[in-house]
Amino acid sequence: MLDLLADLMELDGANKYKTIAVQKAARRMEAANFSVEEATARGGLREIPDIGERIAAKIEEFITTGRLAEIEEYLETYPEDLVRIMRVQGVGPKTARKVWQELGISSLDQLEAAASSGQVASLPGLGKKSEENILQAIERLRARGQRLLLGDVLPVAEESVEILRDIPEARNVSYAGSVRRMRETVKDLDIIATASEPSALTGRFCKLPMVAEIVGSGPTKCSVRTHTGLQVDLRVVPHSQFGSLLQHFTGSKEHNVALRELALTKGLSVSEYGVEETETGKLHECATEKELYRLLGLDYIPPELRENNGEIEAAAAGRLPKLIEYGDLKGDMHIHTNWSEGDVNIAEMARAAKKRGLKYMTVSDHSQSMGMVQGLTPEKVGPQQEEIARVNREMKGFHIFSGVELDVRADGTLDFADEVLALFDFVTVSIHSGFSQTRSRITKRLRNAMENPHVRAIGHPTGRLINKRDPYDVDIGEIIEMAATTGTALEINSHYRRLDLADIHARAAQEAGVKLLINSDAHRPAELDMLRYGIAAARRGWVRRETVLNTLPLPRLKALLNKPKAP
Repeated sequence: MLDLLADLMELDGANKYKTIAVQKAARRMEAANFSVEEATARGGLREIPDIGERIAAKIEEFITTGRLAEIEEYLETYPEDLVRIMRVQGVGPKTARKVWQELGISSLDQLEAAASSGQVASLPGLGKKSEENILQAIERLRARGQRLLLGDVLPVAEESVEILRDIPEARNVSYAGSVRRMRETVKDLDIIATASEPSALTGRFCKLPMVAEIVGSGPTKCSVRTHTGLQVDLRVVPHSQFGSLLQHFTGSKEHNVALRELALTKGLSVSEYGVEETETGKLHECATEKELYRLLGLDYIPPELRENNGEIEAAAAGRLPKLIEYGDLKGDMHIHTNWSEGDVNIAEMARAAKKRGLKYMTVSDHSQSMGMVQGLTPEKVGPQQEEIARVNREMKGFHIFSGVELDVRADGTLDFADEVLALFDFVTVSIHSGFSQTRSRITKRLRNAMENPHVRAIGHPTGRLINKRDPYDVDIGEIIEMAATTGTALEINSHYRRLDLADIHARAAQEAGVKLLINSDAHRPAELDMLRYGIAAARRGWVRRETVLNTLPLPRLKALLNKPKAP
């Protein structure tokens, strides 16, 4: 509801700060780990950060009536489908309003048809290039289909598994599919289980509060659709076949095809039921995945690697890498506080990071070009560092580095002069503007930043927002090469909307000898938990612990940062 309201406000040209307030409230509700209905009933909405009196009133109206009069008023003027047009990359509210007013376009199909016939190019301020970009963006939007973000589905998977494991009849329960492989987007969710009484699991599962619709149900299978439209399939199998079925439904399809081809060379056949000896017909049921891989002469392959990208050959040769694990992380080098757009102060973020087992963090608030979020000015650097020093004196067993998420402006210059950058322990540079620039220009901006001796890392290097904004056009190969040459680290941003670097680029960077960082980019304490998604992306990219800079113990990292950066 809040997302739709914010989009309609943008379409109408509402005050941008009011729109931002609604967007921030939407993100707060999205991250809520409590019942919004209960908070509304007890009058506790106003205690939640980002939920002021006006927004609380909107939520209360929606919770109690199922509607919001303000949205209905907007929809008397603007067709709701216009919001989808606005979400096409490169369109935005002004262009959406223009094509609606000038051409009567109010749906994605109409926009595509108008762009294909040259009508969009005829509008003032657009032109042929804009028209081509819109057509390409629509094509990419359709290609994404209805895939959901991993971060929206994994909590559902974990909750479902936890509930089923608590049932006395359950023995083994695991989610499978692309969720278990930790792909950045997923289509549906498979859960595999064994039980002494299968119907006890399927019956309980169909009655979960998250279930909006039962698609099909039986004693060993149950298929449901959640309130968010996610299809979840539960299969209950004999314990002796659990490993085989779990491996089969974890996939990927390409990995399983390659496994079957390998099995044929060994006189074997692999299926969801086990491994069969072709000559004798003897079936080896596998209670664990390790048994199945062992029968094929392979080391156990972690789910994140099962994409047929060389993992089978590596497993056969005993050369699978020891992948990084969550416990390897010692710190988080990209954290925001209320010195820019973060929710809480430095001490609160530090306590939250320490509570999660980390030993250090870097305060990386936005620099001044991010005026919309009240970015850090040179005048604020001294007072902020005084606060960091004070908190460091007060905290035991934890260290805070001073840092900044520095903008590289559209013209390629950095947001702070070198004498200001020299004051920080750790400087991360990110692009937040000029996304539509040419490949050569964006690449040059990042290359110039990496050549600066004070710049230690590049944050979210391709600028993508999964399912929402494509990466800007950057020569990632050149960026990786330049990072290796200058000794600049590249970030794997752990927010599940970013996961940037993508796994394929993280693997290429590691092979080039580039150091990586796995950071949360947290703006509030709960977002520190996003690190798990960054770890998953790194594992999918075959990343080892020694490649990641923030796995270093604090004394070694301090010693490194006291020296000039070097390849």
